[in-house]
Amino acid sequence: MTAHMTDVLSVVVPVYNVSDYLPEFLASLDAQAGDLPREFIFIDDGSTDDSAGLVQKWIDERHPSARMVSTRNRGVSAARNTGLDEVSGDWVLFLDPDDVLGSDYFAALYAFFARDTTIDLVATNLLRLQDPDRVLRDTHPLRFRFAGGTRIAPLEDDVFIMNAASVAFPVRAVRDSGARFRTGLHASEDALFVAEYLLNLERTPRAGFVAGAEYGYRKRAARTSAVDRYRSDPSTYTVRFHEGYAPLLERSAQVGAVPSWLQSMLLYEMQWLLPVQMDPQRYAENLDPSQRAHTLAGLSRCLRHVSEERLLSYDASALPWESRMLILALTARDVLPAVFATTPRKWRSTTDLIRYSRDITREYLADAPSSEIVSWAPDVFGQQVLFAHRLRADSRVRHVTDHDLVWPRPGETLAQTQDRYRRYLTEEHEAFIPAHEHEVYVRRTRSWSPNPKTIRQEARRRSLWSKDAWIGRCFRPGHAALVEHPSDGVEFSKELVSWLRRVVRTRQVRAQGSDSPLDALRFGSLRHRIARARARLIVSVRPVGRPSARARTRSLRTLVVTAQLTHPEVLRIRRFSPDLVVTAADADAAALQSIGIASVDIMTLSDLNPHAVAQALRDRVAHRATTLPRKDSNVAA
Repeated sequence: MTAHMTDVLSVVVPVYNVSDYLPEFLASLDAQAGDLPREFIFIDDGSTDDSAGLVQKWIDERHPSARMVSTRNRGVSAARNTGLDEVSGDWVLFLDPDDVLGSDYFAALYAFFARDTTIDLVATNLLRLQDPDRVLRDTHPLRFRFAGGTRIAPLEDDVFIMNAASVAFPVRAVRDSGARFRTGLHASEDALFVAEYLLNLERTPRAGFVAGAEYGYRKRAARTSAVDRYRSDPSTYTVRFHEGYAPLLERSAQVGAVPSWLQSMLLYEMQWLLPVQMDPQRYAENLDPSQRAHTLAGLSRCLRHVSEERLLSYDASALPWESRMLILALTARDVLPAVFATTPRKWRSTTDLIRYSRDITREYLADAPSSEIVSWAPDVFGQQVLFAHRLRADSRVRHVTDHDLVWPRPGETLAQTQDRYRRYLTEEHEAFIPAHEHEVYVRRTRSWSPNPKTIRQEARRRSLWSKDAWIGRCFRPGHAALVEHPSDGVEFSKELVSWLRRVVRTRQVRAQGSDSPLDALRFGSLRHRIARARARLIVSVRPVGRPSARARTRSLRTLVVTAQLTHPEVLRIRRFSPDLVVTAADADAAALQSIGIASVDIMTLSDLNPHAVAQALRDRVAHRATTLPRKDSNVAA
């Protein structure tokens, strides 16, 4: 049986300047528990390093039936197309030479093909290999597809396939479909190839999911892969939508409804495109205004084929509520009427209400005294179709005209509250764990999951029994301040601590690698977590991490801005979500308001020095005895 299967399966490996990774890839082939496929075709895409020599040595010593085809450099898509034209087996794999295979990879595939070959494609278990770590980790967002072990399932809703390197394709069916890998793209060429092939089948595709065949996808430490380089290429944001997804979606819409699996594929792309524009490390700052507008036009052209039902039900990755509302606004659909309340802080009797709309001037009425303190357009490719509004209302508010008012559960972030409300709208009753802020994973039970109790156990660990919650229960709130700083803000922080200690017990936190006093707390240590849980005032010279849920509800989080803000720093401030920003530059106020920080929460000082900051903080909260008590209130200096 194995000998027969070695002829059924062919392997294509595009090779270009991967001499640093080829030895590990070839070693994973040598370590296979079963026989290797007879036909291995390496496509040397004009490598200028020793890649071709390493491959030829392996062929001569280990696999004489393999062969190498040399071409001029044309890109990975052209190399794969060349290999597709050359193979003679019934099934083909397009392996990447910087990845690795589990030892049972081919044996698991052979066993599956022996059982069933009447399917349209076979997906293997995609694991992560993070350089310089050599351990395969099951952390991919789409890992839920293998929760029930090896199985066959139709592609629909959240069950879809986008990666080509970890998938086996039937050669004759692919050739008959006319599908080819798109050249000239640095992202989504795999997904477009899979989508084009499956759409040409003109029926609901059936896929095999082989859990025992583990494919280790490498995240290069040097960030030199095509996936890493694509963010600096404007075509990533324009060509793949205008020339890639849009024609496929429009052609599919002409013959009927766009398949739900294709809609989900597009939404999965949005997870890596829309919310990351609020990430300082991944913001598309290389696009000019015309390219941003062109990107939005391409997104609108594609996303209009995503139904509102699929948009709300999509659960393959943790697509934020804000991104879902932006998709509705981009496609000229009404934003859902919901207002999300925040739990009133211990030091404040008011609560903030967050809402989204397509009209920046529309008024909303609450049943308690309230006022809008800031409105802004989330900076996603310069869009001006979705606006976010922050209202400040009396904590007694219970109703907002024509809107659902959603209150958070204890310890929830805004993102988790929004996700819970979305599931309420879609009437989903399965157990799930709301995603943390900026998380892409969705943890929930699946109909094929072997142990549904696991998700509930994990939910308990992340809520009632998490480390931060345990600390919050064991240690009562204190009357203290906490000053945190990065490695380059030491001197300012030292002076600020000195002045604050005159009015309140103050602890200092040192970042890794900083030259701080010996008595300073190490950032992230258990003592630091306890201090955060007890502190009534948290002051940072730069956003460093996010406070725990307890610290978010108890503490006054203050950020001191000592320099002119750059755009990445503004985005970091958005993630930090300070309650009060102290700054010396009036020009920074507009940048801060563009991320939802209201002018009433911005304090501008003419002379920004540690003494002035300490005095301003004392004056700001002097009437809040529980927040920052005076030295004469039995608080040690």
